[in-house]
Amino acid sequence: MGNEGLAAVCGLYCGACRIYRAWQDNNKELLEEIRQNMASRWGDVTLDEMRCDGCLGGGKLTPYCQNCELRLCPDNKEGVTRCSDCPDFPCSRITDFNNDGMRHHAEVLDSLRRLQQIGLEAWLEQEEERWHCPQCQAPVDWYARTCFQCGAEQPYRLPTLPRDKK
Repeated sequence: MGNEGLAAVCGLYCGACRIYRAWQDNNKELLEEIRQNMASRWGDVTLDEMRCDGCLGGGKLTPYCQNCELRLCPDNKEGVTRCSDCPDFPCSRITDFNNDGMRHHAEVLDSLRRLQQIGLEAWLEQEEERWHCPQCQAPVDWYARTCFQCGAEQPYRLPTLPRDKK
């Protein structure tokens, strides 16, 4: 499998990242929208500086991912590539990330546990299948309401947060 780099250190599937998908789909309009929305965090970055090849893809990373403390954590731990490999899992760092209020972060603990149980290859296969349009099979991102390829409405795949249960 050539997509191991899309299995992030933290248990996210980079293949469903909005920025990654926009680059892969050559969706310059969405990239520009994201760039403008993130300007307060990242400063004035170019579209090329936003390019991302996946957390462990060995290429370019977004400004956020470049400095991600979770991505950098295994650098000092022998035999650890992802949080699921770490003897300290789950630590407060990954637990806090899971509970930081971002919908796509809210499943990383479960995702990492599933990765431990079924292994990287099976996990990647499940995630690839999960993040495809049921209508045309085109890849979709975490927050896609419609498919970029065919326009079909997408089922919402992310967990519900406590604030949503009112």
